[in-house]
Amino acid sequence: MKCSQVIIEGLKAMGVRRIYGIIGTSNFAFVNALYDYRDEIRYVSCRHEQVAASMADTEGRLTGIPGVALTHSGPGTLNALISVANAYKDGSPLLLLSGAVKRKLKGSDGMLEADHQAIFSTLCRGVFRIEQADHAASVLSKAYTLAVSGGRGPVLIEVPEDVWDEEVGIDLPPFRFTGDYRPPLHVEDVWKTLEMVKEAERPLVLSGGGVAYSGSSEMLVRLVEALRVPVVTTGNGRGTIPEDHPLCLGRVGFGGGNTAADAALSGADLILGLGCVISDLTSYEYTLPIEGDLILVNIDMEAMLSCPLRPRLPIEADVRDFLTEALGAVRDYRAPERKAWWDFLENKRAEWNRTVEEARSSDKEPLGGGRVIHELSRLLPRERIITVGAGTHLLYPMAFLPCLEPLTYLSAVNFGAMGFGFPAALAAKLVRPEREVVAILGDGDFMMTLQDLETACREGIKVTVLVMNDHMYRVLNLRQRIQCQGRILGTCHGNPDFAALARAFGASGWRLERVVDIEPVLREALAAEGPAVVDVIIDPDDLPPFNLEASLRMSMG
Repeated sequence: MKCSQVIIEGLKAMGVRRIYGIIGTSNFAFVNALYDYRDEIRYVSCRHEQVAASMADTEGRLTGIPGVALTHSGPGTLNALISVANAYKDGSPLLLLSGAVKRKLKGSDGMLEADHQAIFSTLCRGVFRIEQADHAASVLSKAYTLAVSGGRGPVLIEVPEDVWDEEVGIDLPPFRFTGDYRPPLHVEDVWKTLEMVKEAERPLVLSGGGVAYSGSSEMLVRLVEALRVPVVTTGNGRGTIPEDHPLCLGRVGFGGGNTAADAALSGADLILGLGCVISDLTSYEYTLPIEGDLILVNIDMEAMLSCPLRPRLPIEADVRDFLTEALGAVRDYRAPERKAWWDFLENKRAEWNRTVEEARSSDKEPLGGGRVIHELSRLLPRERIITVGAGTHLLYPMAFLPCLEPLTYLSAVNFGAMGFGFPAALAAKLVRPEREVVAILGDGDFMMTLQDLETACREGIKVTVLVMNDHMYRVLNLRQRIQCQGRILGTCHGNPDFAALARAFGASGWRLERVVDIEPVLREALAAEGPAVVDVIIDPDDLPPFNLEASLRMSMG
């Protein structure tokens, strides 16, 4: 059995159903071997490695099984670096399988050679090289363990061009695909936490990505209902409690936090963070006043202790274990009313809702993005997946499209890279074909990955793309207008006709400019048989609701 075949057998044993990649001379033999497994593992050929790795990242987020991206040595692998960083920052299990130059050429500084291990080491949980075919099974097993254990994340395995076809000594070496040691829960930590929550006058739960990734959302909802404690979420925690639930105040922090959630985090006298930390995003780069006692439950102690805002009580444990124990402990608990706290929060929520309502009922032309996304929300089923890129456009689904289930709002939250939203939508539809998948992107963001419209058409991936087109990098343009007295440079640009461009690729395309056309165009796009692009011409001065005061305070340092 060849090295390439061993790796493929290992990927099958892991539960891998798709590989996203781009062929090259250094991985040519692997793709050739994959041909014999094409009925078991679908190979999705992409048009850029950033797209391939982002699709693999998305697969990992949605399934918990490492998504696999295949890259060509040197430039091809480096093209995937942004996507690997996204996975690292957001705790997504990803396996980047890279070709490398032949063993005899290592260190010769030749064409296609780069020190992948050194370059990727700070953005991966592990970097490996298969120097001999006999090592393939053990390397793949170690890589899997690192990718799915603890805080999870990406791993790199590079395979020299002349190793893929090298024979191994036995027919099929054994694999060991298990997670690493899980820290035990100390029951006394749960009881201490619950006592602190019960004694607090203004308690708050902050729900993070760990709740989503551990499949603990239902338990979270049951716990906060028993305690009658309000909930705010991080970006990756959206949907861990439905945003139409009366206890949910929504997303907190920079890049989509609302004023009610921010006020709750600032006003709480006790904060219980589940599956998260108080990050720079959550706290507007630590400029948001947060004075309450902080309890964090996180599987990664290092993450808790390296954060500038350290917890009074750090609990190193799987959040699912914590919630299981806590639910048993509050079975007969009767929560106090805490009227003053809830009156304060409901006033803040009402203020925010008035702002949102004004924007979503706008009849202005050029269009307001809030009206468009509100109409979209009315047409979509509850079982939907929304993906976004980076930029002002993501504020629209934050404010106007409630997230109702975990892992149904996908974003490169903690790295903030542009170019994630479109490939994330493609992979999400492959992983969850029964769901409606919509990518809401800025024009600048879409321009970075739109070449893979060809991938969507060739592979028959039915996704809807809304391009919120304002012909600028709006968040930077806004800062130039406010902070630099209108000294505009490098933030305005021209665009193609995205609808016509979509049709040139073989997708469906619409240009949306009038209020009267919003609903019919969106209905047609959602009903299209294949990929559909709606070029939404947005008023460049349209400002979606967000916490302007906190954002400006953060930007001023």
